[in-house]
Amino acid sequence: MKMLLKLAFRNVFRYRRRTVITFSAISYGLGLMAVGICLYNGVNTHAMDSIINTQTAHLKILAPGYFEEKDEVPLEFTIDEPQRIKSLLKENKDIKGIESRILFQASIISGMEELPCLGVAIEPEVDPLVFDIKDSIKDGRFLEPSEPKIILGSTLARDLGLEVGDDCVLRMFLSTEDFIWNALDLEITGIAHTENPTVNRQTVFIPLSLAQEALSLDNRVTELAVRIEDRNRLSDVRESIQSRLATLGTDYEVVSFKEYASDFVELMKMRSRVQVLIPLMMILIATLGIVNTMLMAVLERTREIGMLAAMGMRKMEVMLVFVFEGAIIGLFGSLAACAIGGLGGWYLEAKGFSLSFLGEEITDMLSFLPMEVFRGDLTAGTLLFTLVLGIVVSILASLYPAYKAVKLDPIQALRHVG
Repeated sequence: MKMLLKLAFRNVFRYRRRTVITFSAISYGLGLMAVGICLYNGVNTHAMDSIINTQTAHLKILAPGYFEEKDEVPLEFTIDEPQRIKSLLKENKDIKGIESRILFQASIISGMEELPCLGVAIEPEVDPLVFDIKDSIKDGRFLEPSEPKIILGSTLARDLGLEVGDDCVLRMFLSTEDFIWNALDLEITGIAHTENPTVNRQTVFIPLSLAQEALSLDNRVTELAVRIEDRNRLSDVRESIQSRLATLGTDYEVVSFKEYASDFVELMKMRSRVQVLIPLMMILIATLGIVNTMLMAVLERTREIGMLAAMGMRKMEVMLVFVFEGAIIGLFGSLAACAIGGLGGWYLEAKGFSLSFLGEEITDMLSFLPMEVFRGDLTAGTLLFTLVLGIVVSILASLYPAYKAVKLDPIQALRHVG
């Protein structure tokens, strides 16, 4: 066996052109596959983080019936005792923060222009514990409790030509069916540019007390947003909250971010089915490269194979020489693929890339995705998978050429003129 390995190792470096071709097919094919896997994992992870940090938190406590009508942003389903619920849950060590919020349909008016938007009434002193809006302020400052001011998403502000310090009118719809609304003259105190294009494009933020007064909701809210310390304990925390809420006698709904963002989750599932084609294509490229070059090696070395057989080398040993050659090239090619995938994955994780270079029109078309910068997620598992896959594919791809080699008639092979 040791002799066969030495022979295979010598052949790998003796036929350099063939080795380089096979090595390139494996390293570039599997390297690009590793980068693709890193990007795919990163998009999934960062997309959900963006949704959690800007829209849903980890959990939402809703009044009975609200979730079914959530797309209409109704105001008739409200939580009448938000402070009592907060007090009931404050002893839960898994909860990082709970914020009372009101979501309402609205529009922003500036001069003769009016654009629809989603209004979000927040508790400025609590919101940073639950969401990342405060850290996303690119111009101006965050809200103070009860002040008659507003924060606009960056794209919405750009479309209306508004800046910090400008005044605008917020039309708040109490009932879209009866077209009952109220209007507030507000100064823009901040422009928020989050990782989520949806928030940047259509969301405004005002203090909770201001919205309660304008919408005639007294102390009522439409939701309680809950952020937890460890996402892995989501199910346990949800069950704990539900059991505590059951003592109040009202069937409050406790909804996770996965349910609230179900449309995006389904989109990711559909994309994952298509995404499987990428590694398969990379594997196919690497496999074809190995098979072609190893078959070429059989043709180039027909006389050599006949000589080995004439010297008494068994067919299985001849076959093993070719398999070992494929395994050696596969090992080095896979290591190079790991280097390519590691460097590419590291860059995507550290820097990411944006599609902004394609222009605002293309960027706006892709704004349904909850991120502007696409980042990777490099893991040791991805690199290990690439390494093992490359070696296995190389060995399997060498079997057919090896089989062809042992099928040669030694006498005819010795007569062969290469």
